[in-house]
Amino acid sequence: MKWLGMIGIRVLTMLAVTCLVSVARADQLQAWGDDSAHQVSDLPAGSDYVAIAAGDEHGLALTSDGAVVAWGQNGEGQCEVPTGVFTAIGAGAHFSLAIRAGGSVAAWGNDDAGQVSGVTAGTDYVAVDGGLLFAVALRSNGTLVAWGDDRYGQVSDVPPGRDFTAIAAGDGHAVALRSNGSLAAWGYWGAVEETPAIGSYVAISAGDNHCLALTDEGRIVWWGDAPQAHRLDDVPAGKGYVGIAAGYLHDLAIDSDGSAVGWGAGMQTGKQPDLGQADPPAGHLFTAVAGGLYFSVGLIQNPIVHTVADDFDDNRQGAMWSLEADDVSTCWLDEVNERLELRATSAASWASALYFSEGWAVDATQDFSLRIEYRQDAKLGDHTWLSIVLTPDVDNRGSRHVEFGVGSSDSNAYRWIETIDRSVKYSRSAHRAHDSGTLFISYDASVDELYVSEEGYGVENAWATIGDLVQDAWGSQAVSVGIGGGSNRVAIDSGRAYLDNFVFEKGSPTSGQLSAVYRFWSPRLGTHFYTASEAERDRLTKEYPYTWAFEGIGFSAGAVPFDADLAPVYRFWAEKSGVHRYTIDEAEKERLLQQKDIWTFEGVAFYAYPEGRQPPEAQPVYLFSNEVTGGQFYTISVSERNELIKNYPDVLAFRGVGFYAYE
Repeated sequence: MKWLGMIGIRVLTMLAVTCLVSVARADQLQAWGDDSAHQVSDLPAGSDYVAIAAGDEHGLALTSDGAVVAWGQNGEGQCEVPTGVFTAIGAGAHFSLAIRAGGSVAAWGNDDAGQVSGVTAGTDYVAVDGGLLFAVALRSNGTLVAWGDDRYGQVSDVPPGRDFTAIAAGDGHAVALRSNGSLAAWGYWGAVEETPAIGSYVAISAGDNHCLALTDEGRIVWWGDAPQAHRLDDVPAGKGYVGIAAGYLHDLAIDSDGSAVGWGAGMQTGKQPDLGQADPPAGHLFTAVAGGLYFSVGLIQNPIVHTVADDFDDNRQGAMWSLEADDVSTCWLDEVNERLELRATSAASWASALYFSEGWAVDATQDFSLRIEYRQDAKLGDHTWLSIVLTPDVDNRGSRHVEFGVGSSDSNAYRWIETIDRSVKYSRSAHRAHDSGTLFISYDASVDELYVSEEGYGVENAWATIGDLVQDAWGSQAVSVGIGGGSNRVAIDSGRAYLDNFVFEKGSPTSGQLSAVYRFWSPRLGTHFYTASEAERDRLTKEYPYTWAFEGIGFSAGAVPFDADLAPVYRFWAEKSGVHRYTIDEAEKERLLQQKDIWTFEGVAFYAYPEGRQPPEAQPVYLFSNEVTGGQFYTISVSERNELIKNYPDVLAFRGVGFYAYE
């Protein structure tokens, strides 16, 4: 047993700071294990955390607005956070570290070896981590610095180079990740002498006398010196892991489904060192984990509401809808005045016009609910209507649908429901007293009942209940949604009949909401092009084979904003150079819109997750820029990213993560 082990003190163990921040969402804190210093029971409240770190018996968390909070043991001031705005955090055994918004390093707490007072100068730091009595930091130019205790060369033996992307500190050693996916480790020999010399890695962490690394396939690699009694080297098999963290005598990992696993000491709760620190609570979606001495802390994902919504305020047909109309010359839908208006001429003959869900549908295997506001100026003698439609088959919706809406006729203003299927036929109407209201449709999968109402969701508000349809007659097929209306020999002017504020409030869109994003390369223009449109893909392939070479599917993204966290990726075109540019950043979009002499706005290309808002299963899409042509290159492949960084730095400049999408 080595000196560090006999002292029995633990340091920060977490994902390398630069990796951690890139995968974390704004989420809640969760802790487990030893609570002797209230490091578990005194967790700060809130759900706006993006990064975590753990010392021996204290924890740190960073909020999305740059505030740092600390809790737990404060005997040496390690929880007395200085004022300021911060971008990254780290923790040593009994001291704390952070990077200020201006790029300088802040340190507080125990200073036995100058790890606080001897903090490195400069304003270009992007990550920092602490050990037992030393600290290491990463500069924006890819170089490393360290300070504090140098007993094992953990300060003086810092490796040279300008290609480091992540760092992690153990008790008396440290490990760093290079841009090509290789590793460098230094300090206490027992923790570094078996550092893997080959492999491509994407994340690192350092424990007391051991290290963890995550391969680009999601496999966990362990090496170091640790008591065999705790089986620290008994790492989970398989691939697909997305996060790792090394503790004092325990380790943690996050699987691709968001669950966390642990091994080593603390898989059970009893006497020290088995205090439950390696037994993460089940039932959570973890986005980050960190290990302390005998406790652990994690970020757990806030519940995601998969909302598909349209307020129609942009006054143009969005990508989430396709128009189906009997005769657009006599009856049509018009997005104007920040609403969806039904328009018609007196030549309309029982003609309808409907927006149908495009690229998404309702998952009919689970509960769902949706609503839309309406106004229908009821005048006797007007044969007009507004409605919301559900169907498992848009092409044959006339024989398989549920339609619920409001209308008017010769004798009255009414609301009605009509259900048509091979085995289910149902219709009902009733007098309507109001011109405006909301149409509600909800579904209870446990009893296969569909409820319609103008009062709210559920059976308690139902005006009509339809059973044995969605599961029984439709076989739980994905359900398409239509909204619109129609007319019979009645001219409908602007403001007479319209829909507004559609919300798919509960449930999940089906997997059909993801679209392939196709990649093309032009040797002549020296640039890449990306499109989610199959029609555009086919046109380029057929009509411009000598200009654009098809390279296949680059990644998959949202065809519509089926998740509230998705954001539009905008596409611009420069006519003079033939280059396209993409951005998910609203501020950049506004700047490009002002440069009308250079860029032509081409609308939304697809929907992706901005960094910090992505779910655990989303993958980073890396961005490179060509400084000569102005073109952009995106890849979701870690190996392709590493190859470009290594072999083509003079051609393509690496810009980091552009957004998050799916393979």
